[in-house]
Amino acid sequence: MDVTKKGIWFLLLLMFSLCEMWMWGTHHNRYGIFFSPVWFFLSSFGVSVVVLVASYYLTEVGQSDKKYSSRWLILAYIPALVWLVFIGWKAFSIHPVDYNDSDIFAQVLSPSQWLLGGQYPYQDVVLPTYTMHNTYLPMQWLPFLLPVYFHFDPRWVPVVAWVLVLGLFFWDQLSSFDRKKGISWLVWVIAGYLSVRSMFEFIQFHAFDYTVSLEMLPAAYYVLFILAVLRGSWFWMGFTLACCLMSRFSIVLLSPFLAYYVWQRYGFTTLWKSTSVVMATVLVLFVLPFMTKDPSLPVKILGNYDSGAAGEWQTHSWQEPGSEPHQLARGFGLAIFVKKMYEYDIQDGIHHLKQLSIFLSIMTGFFLIYLYWRNKNHLNRDWLFLGGLKLYFTFFYHFVLIPYPYLFVLPLTVTAVCLVKAASDFSASVHWQSSKITAS
Repeated sequence: MDVTKKGIWFLLLLMFSLCEMWMWGTHHNRYGIFFSPVWFFLSSFGVSVVVLVASYYLTEVGQSDKKYSSRWLILAYIPALVWLVFIGWKAFSIHPVDYNDSDIFAQVLSPSQWLLGGQYPYQDVVLPTYTMHNTYLPMQWLPFLLPVYFHFDPRWVPVVAWVLVLGLFFWDQLSSFDRKKGISWLVWVIAGYLSVRSMFEFIQFHAFDYTVSLEMLPAAYYVLFILAVLRGSWFWMGFTLACCLMSRFSIVLLSPFLAYYVWQRYGFTTLWKSTSVVMATVLVLFVLPFMTKDPSLPVKILGNYDSGAAGEWQTHSWQEPGSEPHQLARGFGLAIFVKKMYEYDIQDGIHHLKQLSIFLSIMTGFFLIYLYWRNKNHLNRDWLFLGGLKLYFTFFYHFVLIPYPYLFVLPLTVTAVCLVKAASDFSASVHWQSSKITAS
């Protein structure tokens, strides 16, 4: 693909990415409770399709195409990342941690306190108005040992983790920046700004959800996992994937494709080594210390999620009679359509939506395996992986039972990573093509 076609492809990626960010932030629910989630879904789906198209037509950038002299450009993005931390702090000051607002931080701080006190962390969490079982996996709450021990606001953990790993991804991808080409400057500035802008949208338009959630932490794990896969490190692939698994179960249904991808791209030796690291990490972090004392932990965790869905599919007492359930009517996710179809049998609707989500997620994985197998001779494997991940999360999260706004931090983070990767590959291709012209 020549530079002009790559430029058109990059513009399409920008267009769908902007739409996705706006439908998450600036324009959320602007088009009503039925049209808004559809536009949000289509924009996210559009990003995944554009990225997968790149796997057919964009030249794969190897390490020999990297130019390591330009990593100093990371300095240009530090102010944006620092500003992100600043506006996050302003939101923290307005909304202090309060267990009456949400049970999320109660579920990470309580087990951290118990573990530091030598107690079993998976006990019932006592909240102001009710008691519940801890629903979080270890990598969702273990990092909060730091704020519990050193007595600082726990919400700094996810935001700082997200900023640091995104900066690390910038640093890695900037190795292909060609400072002699004006088009490279333009592409990098646009992609870099928009990648950070996604979280500005979250904080600005969902400040309360931002202050009571920790989704930037698992999103940070996924950025590290993506970086490990792109670089081909078997140890870091295994360890970071284990961190993803031990924060949320969401990646489980994509595991057949991930295994096939690593096997085909890096070989069977890398696959079994990375798989061994995953199993060892899960064994050390979850099975031996916690599941040996309570083998039913995974079932309890998933059971809490289903029971929570039943409550959120009902109109709350503080809403106007006849209103649609608050979380389903905020313009995110397609659960509102299923709820309308099963108006008089909510439990059946929840069950069927869960089945549909699992089916679509599994089929996405097998579709990606077929795509790799059918066209592996000319696929750009970086973009196949990124597009596949984005497509999977599009179906997984837009068909989620309770479409909380903060859940979409993860798919939007994948979009941000795609933008940075696109700038890197575009800059490298411009440098490669200009060098080829000069040589001829």
